[in-house]
Amino acid sequence: MPQSESSSQQGTAWSQASSADRASPSMSNQYISSQSRVQHSSFLNDGQTRQVICSILIFLASYHLDVVQHPQRTAEFGSASLSRLPLAPPVVVQLTVRDRFGNSIIPEMELPFLIAHLSLFTDDGSRPLDMGTSPNGEAPPRRLLYGNLVSSPQKLRDLQGRLGLYFLFPDASIRWRGRFQLGISLLRISETNASGTMSIASQGTVLAQARTRSFDVYAHENYVAPPITRLTQSFLRQGARIHAFTPNGP
Repeated sequence: MPQSESSSQQGTAWSQASSADRASPSMSNQYISSQSRVQHSSFLNDGQTRQVICSILIFLASYHLDVVQHPQRTAEFGSASLSRLPLAPPVVVQLTVRDRFGNSIIPEMELPFLIAHLSLFTDDGSRPLDMGTSPNGEAPPRRLLYGNLVSSPQKLRDLQGRLGLYFLFPDASIRWRGRFQLGISLLRISETNASGTMSIASQGTVLAQARTRSFDVYAHENYVAPPITRLTQSFLRQGARIHAFTPNGP
């Protein structure tokens, strides 16, 4: 084959190849875009990545406790722990969690790691009361607040039908008579490692606190249980783990 003809054919082939390359930017862009979408999709669907993102969002959230049902009274149980009566009505505390934009949210991944804890204070709330003696001073100091003092969040609807997060304390009793307050502390008992995995922490982090109104603890013979509240009845109908006692006469 003559050299000029070979050069001409090579030039034609090169020209066609160059044309094909110039004519395919849209196809190239589609490929890049498709590849990018696949990469982004894989990134968002990765379980570990979602955990990291959720962990970051959790630490940007704010927490607030509101006592929506305060205790009114109970009877002292002294040394007879088997015959103790719980505070009535049961303490109910609502938890509100807001994201960084101020929107109310339910942090599903974090709920198993959130607990609320009860503690006892003097009437004016100025001093914690872990131990106490009997009114006549004859018994040695003993722990005053007794019962199930830790609660996990429950999803329940209020009297207006709005879904919320609530901590219930249906089994808290006081050993000796007097006038007291309760303190409620919200704790996160999880920690997040470098990979974003959440696990039980060795020590909880306090996220929020609240106090009840003052209430009275009577001698057993002088105690009259208050009526069951509408909120307690509503939570019972929803299957909440809460006790209710019928009011009794003196």
